[in-house]
Amino acid sequence: MKKNLSLGKNIFLLFSVKMSGFLLPLVTLPYLARVLGAEEFGRVAVAQSMALVLSVLIEYGFSLSATRDAARYRHEPEKMASLVCRVHGAKIFLSVVALLAATASLKFVGGISGVAFATGAWIYALVIGISPIWYYQGIERVKLFSMLDITGKAISVILIILLVQAEDASWVLFLQAAGPAATAAVSIFWLYRSVEFKIPRFSHVLSGLREGASMFVFRAAISLYTLANVFVLGIFVGPIQVAYFAGAEKLARGAASMIGPVSQAVYPRVARLVFEDRPAAIRLVQKTMAGMFLGAIAVSILVYVFSSEITMLVFGPAYGPVAEMMRGMIWIVPLIATGNVLGIQWMLALKMDKEFNFAVIAAGLVNLMVAALLSREWGAKGMVVACVLSEAMVVILILRALLRKKALPLIMKTSS
Repeated sequence: MKKNLSLGKNIFLLFSVKMSGFLLPLVTLPYLARVLGAEEFGRVAVAQSMALVLSVLIEYGFSLSATRDAARYRHEPEKMASLVCRVHGAKIFLSVVALLAATASLKFVGGISGVAFATGAWIYALVIGISPIWYYQGIERVKLFSMLDITGKAISVILIILLVQAEDASWVLFLQAAGPAATAAVSIFWLYRSVEFKIPRFSHVLSGLREGASMFVFRAAISLYTLANVFVLGIFVGPIQVAYFAGAEKLARGAASMIGPVSQAVYPRVARLVFEDRPAAIRLVQKTMAGMFLGAIAVSILVYVFSSEITMLVFGPAYGPVAEMMRGMIWIVPLIATGNVLGIQWMLALKMDKEFNFAVIAAGLVNLMVAALLSREWGAKGMVVACVLSEAMVVILILRALLRKKALPLIMKTSS
């Protein structure tokens, strides 16, 4: 009973973090859309997409690989200190690589973004990527981090509303980074009050990169058909079409992000139960699947029916095309829910990293090709089609891999 209460508490806390990440930007989204106008809003969206892609590089999949290890070493101080050292050493190195990548990106979208946007994107990516949420998830103590995260996001929202005017588009990402930067600093400080500080050496960096490599491949592949879509679209079309697509994608993926808290809280528990009590792990995954899928379908139907009203409320009359795109994009939510439970929570817990990475990489590469082709022909609407197809492909490949291994939890026996 105590374990179930702890899991429920972690889900609630992480859900609060995700909800704040969804609701607080909904305060700034209408403000920025109206104050900046579609063209400047499109430029900001491209820079935000760049930032999220770079944050994947810095984070390097440690939210999965290091969380799994932190759950295992939570009662072994020396091993935990070594893990933290390796992760932070790798992230410092990757932050430099991300800076070089941000500089190189100007060659492709310099006309849309520019130096100020690229610099803001790197700083925003840095503060997201260095977050030690993986540690707090692993030891199943997320209360402090949750409170800090919500406070940091609220600070950024207040700064944007108070300071951003029509000519200040290039400052948006710097202000978005301000709150998360404070959150990261405080949460790292509290981490080192419990874990011995060790200065990372080059050998630690290499070890961290090796240990997180498989999960980074997964994260990077996912970014090819999630975080990078706005950036890719910006290469082929102008900022106004980018703004329309970005609006629809932000709302659809914002709804899908509500899946995250359940996944973050359940994943460490499933990873442990797989080895301690396999039937209990299967039951937990089955219950999670039922709840997340039904919730996702309900949300998708509501957004589809009220897409015009939502668009008018959030963006205003100048963004009418967003509603049509949202009616297509919203069906990624149940697809993401299915892939999340069967892929992240189950396949990774079973250490089926190779099969899961194949599904994600294949979908990511197909998305890039289809997105480039359809964006040239149909603009933003083509990108919507590419997004839905890539999410569906992930689910199909995951189901195929689990069925071949006879490991599909939905049809497995749960008796001890």
